[in-house]
Amino acid sequence: MNATLFDKDIFKLFVHPGEVVEVRIPQVYGKSVAWGNGFAKGVVSGYFDDHQAFCDAVKHADKYTHSGIYFTLQVIDPRLIGRAFNRLKPSNLTTSDNNVIAYRWLPVDIDPVRPAGVSASDNELEQSLQLRDEVAARIIKKLKFPEPIKAVSGNGGHLLFKLDDMPVSDQSKGFIEDTLKGVSGACDTETVKIDMKVFNPGRIWKLYGTTARKGDNIPAGKYRQARPHRMAFIDGLGEFNARI
Repeated sequence: MNATLFDKDIFKLFVHPGEVVEVRIPQVYGKSVAWGNGFAKGVVSGYFDDHQAFCDAVKHADKYTHSGIYFTLQVIDPRLIGRAFNRLKPSNLTTSDNNVIAYRWLPVDIDPVRPAGVSASDNELEQSLQLRDEVAARIIKKLKFPEPIKAVSGNGGHLLFKLDDMPVSDQSKGFIEDTLKGVSGACDTETVKIDMKVFNPGRIWKLYGTTARKGDNIPAGKYRQARPHRMAFIDGLGEFNARI
């Protein structure tokens, strides 16, 4: 399956009725109707509680050159929608850890080792997805979690284990951080690593249905592997499979 946040049922897994999600595009330069024709030099951001407005804005923005489009993964303060009401705009005022109410997900980001600003090759991506399955099995066994959502970030693999909206605290942050450190220490290889920095509650996450554009889109050549830009998507719904 290739599920994305443009599917309303998928969107509702992440953003419940009455909640708000931030969409953020870093490293933007230039004008676009996607953000009201304003000139952006840095970050474009917006807050959404309407799925159709979310889809319209994100799909339009994805046509513009960028390195990636992201969204806030955890439960954020709904009052933040006052910063940019169901629209994108140039802004450096984005969601901080203090704006997050609860952890809804234990996130695991599994990436191939490569130079910064470079897309993964097909072989590197495949190695990441193989390790993803090993990590999923380990966390399920150790923490007795149900099957996670599995996704492709465009360059690596994602796992999302559902939590019971754990309030943000030193204890909950410590649980996420310690879990990531544990699986990283047990599962990392020389060529694929688990990102241990994604434990903070305000962490943004690759938006499923948009294109990962790290560096240039490199075709295969006689002496080089292809390093294409790819769409991020969900390829397994885990415990939610029967509900969607």
